[in-house]
Amino acid sequence: MVRLVNFKNILSVLVCSWGLSVWANDPSELVVEDAVSVESLQETLGAEESIILPEHLGPVINTNVLAEGVAEEVDSSPATDDSAILLDAGEPWVPAIVPFLDAPDRGEEKAVLEDSESKSLPKASTPSKMLAVDVHPKMPRIAILIDDLGYNRHGMDSSLLLPTEVALAILPSTPFAMQTATSAQKQKRITLLHAPMENQRELKLGPGGLYAKMTEEELKATLSKDLDGLPGIQGVNNHMGSLLTTKADSMAWVMETLKSRSLFFIDSLTSPKSVAKKTAQEYGLATVSRDVFLDNIRTEAAIDKQFTRLLKLARKHGSALAIGHPYPETMSYLKKRLSHLEHDGVLLVPLSSLLVSSKDTADN
Repeated sequence: MVRLVNFKNILSVLVCSWGLSVWANDPSELVVEDAVSVESLQETLGAEESIILPEHLGPVINTNVLAEGVAEEVDSSPATDDSAILLDAGEPWVPAIVPFLDAPDRGEEKAVLEDSESKSLPKASTPSKMLAVDVHPKMPRIAILIDDLGYNRHGMDSSLLLPTEVALAILPSTPFAMQTATSAQKQKRITLLHAPMENQRELKLGPGGLYAKMTEEELKATLSKDLDGLPGIQGVNNHMGSLLTTKADSMAWVMETLKSRSLFFIDSLTSPKSVAKKTAQEYGLATVSRDVFLDNIRTEAAIDKQFTRLLKLARKHGSALAIGHPYPETMSYLKKRLSHLEHDGVLLVPLSSLLVSSKDTADN
């Protein structure tokens, strides 16, 4: 490897170094040995190869050459040689540019970009399952059924003026039974057969009554005749019946008849021992029990108290069913009260909305 050195500087350094060494040992020998060293070094000035200096002296740079901007050629030695010296020919220094690797094609570049973006951005999480506390509670529902229709015109007319969500239960073979049923059908109002059933107080039932002493054939025949006498009937509820509704056999015959006609059953619950609803469920009928009687006491204050109880039950259980009668007091109260239900936070719904089938009971 060829080094670029300034021989004059080298000569000066060596002479000084040698002179000091000699003088330290014997100052008297400095003149003679100095002359010999100078002559020896001058002979080497014409040599093609540079003088190799000890490593501890380090490289010597020709400052004259650098100042004049003259660069001498050097052979291409490995860059790993720590003693190699690169000389700049006076050009302004610029940073070295590292060559880029082969750029990927557009498809790969796009994939890399998308991958980096997907890592930097938060991943969209899938919505968690809705919890019960997240579900907005449904508005409490109430349904109203008016019993004992068919005996007088006033009761028929006033009941037909109530909201169409109010259902009507019509007694069989009564003077206004057919007209009430036909008018209700035109209004698309739910109508029921108000089937007279034997009570414990031996009160008269009127035409079409069902008694505990009846055989299966007698009871089914009477009930079928009552149903056939009214158009548009969708279900049945019991009129009185505090005795018959406690009889398992009689209730089974009733439910078999209703099932053959795809009708529902409402238990008026005139006895705490009633098996009517249970039997209806066993036969797969849609059914529900009465929660409140509105007008056992025929005064506005008493009816209002019962109506308030109806609302409380609806808020507590989600729904509630009330049964009233076509008394003037009841009709007047309901006409006013049902027009302001939005202030109570409840919803008046058709009776059918409260019906529960045996399948719904099994699911719950």
